[in-house]
Amino acid sequence: MLQSDGHEVEIIDFCQRPDLQTDHAWIRTGWDVVGLTIRNIDPIDIACESHVPHYLEYTRNLQDAADGADILWVGGGPGFSLFAAELTEAMRLSIGVVGPGETLMSRICADVGAHAGSPSRVMTGAPDPRFETRVMQYSPELMEVYTARDPSAMIGVETRRKSCYQGCTYCPYAHITQDDGGTCRAIPSLIEEIRGIYDAGFRRIFFTDGIFNAELRFAKQVVAAVKAEALPGLQWSAYFTPKPFDDEFAELLSGSGNDTVIVSPDSLDPAMMNEIGKSFDVRHVRRFLDSCRAHALNPRVSLVIGGPFESEQTVANTMAFVNDHLRDNELALNVGYRVLPETAMGRQTGATTAELLEPTFMEMDPQVFQWIFDHLDSRFLTTELMLNITAAKHGLKRRNTVKPKFSVARKRQMRLTVA
Repeated sequence: MLQSDGHEVEIIDFCQRPDLQTDHAWIRTGWDVVGLTIRNIDPIDIACESHVPHYLEYTRNLQDAADGADILWVGGGPGFSLFAAELTEAMRLSIGVVGPGETLMSRICADVGAHAGSPSRVMTGAPDPRFETRVMQYSPELMEVYTARDPSAMIGVETRRKSCYQGCTYCPYAHITQDDGGTCRAIPSLIEEIRGIYDAGFRRIFFTDGIFNAELRFAKQVVAAVKAEALPGLQWSAYFTPKPFDDEFAELLSGSGNDTVIVSPDSLDPAMMNEIGKSFDVRHVRRFLDSCRAHALNPRVSLVIGGPFESEQTVANTMAFVNDHLRDNELALNVGYRVLPETAMGRQTGATTAELLEPTFMEMDPQVFQWIFDHLDSRFLTTELMLNITAAKHGLKRRNTVKPKFSVARKRQMRLTVA
């Protein structure tokens, strides 16, 4: 977008240029604006460490290397948006951007002088009016770097930008998008973008929407268009919801190049699903699996153990469903909920945004790991799963944890009763 506005733009990706993590000579070549985009604050994995110290160190070294040059420093990105005020101050930025940054960055760069010398501040982005018809030009060199590192890697493609309707208590997506109305991509533009990736020699893409089939009618249009394009060897995946998901959609998916149909009920205990704000229940998951089986699709069910008020009974119920309904390769299991600001789960704990900048997880009974082993069939206990659980068990000892102060599920039920 900035290039189309007539600006000289240089994109630095450390996967492509790892040397530039320490070589800062480029900063002294006359740049007016430097934008730093942060996708992840941490891997939201209880066994992993925060990325924030690395971001602070890099920014400090880069600013020192600039040696007082008159540069407007701008921060943004999904992870940044959750902690915009805290990171804008800690990283000594001129402007921090919450939400989509394309339109706001275009305005900033159009009149840099208007922002120079002003106090540091946080600004909220606006939806990109060109998103519907814009065709992203992907760098073949950068795509090569990503896919060379991981043969299973997929190139991300957006089909729509809308706040997710599901209301999962742990998810900050609505705050990040800042867009309740939202926009769906024009199908011709989307297909042109996919073909550009394909013609560059890349065969695996991932639709990066919050939930691909949240608007089932549009999802069907996308799949039908991909199917009609008939690009040999193209494989794709996305995050799906089991509701809405019907047989017509499953039939469309079959033969479209879909690699995996990923759903995230997170729990398969009805009470826990209610507690974490799921808009569907185990009946929808069963129907989803039946539909996938009937149309030879590859479902993948993602679970997270350790939600608010998790007990041995809720774990046992979840594992009983897994044992009865999933095949060996269809389970993805993690332990521990990362508590993030601007979420119902964050409000449920009463933790402040500043407190949550350090990796913080929902408190859980240390016996949760044993409950998994006690109730999950051994056929699911792969080496990978065992290593993940062991790492999570050790990680829990080092992590900040917070208790839920009230049940979101009970409050929701009270509203329904009053209504």
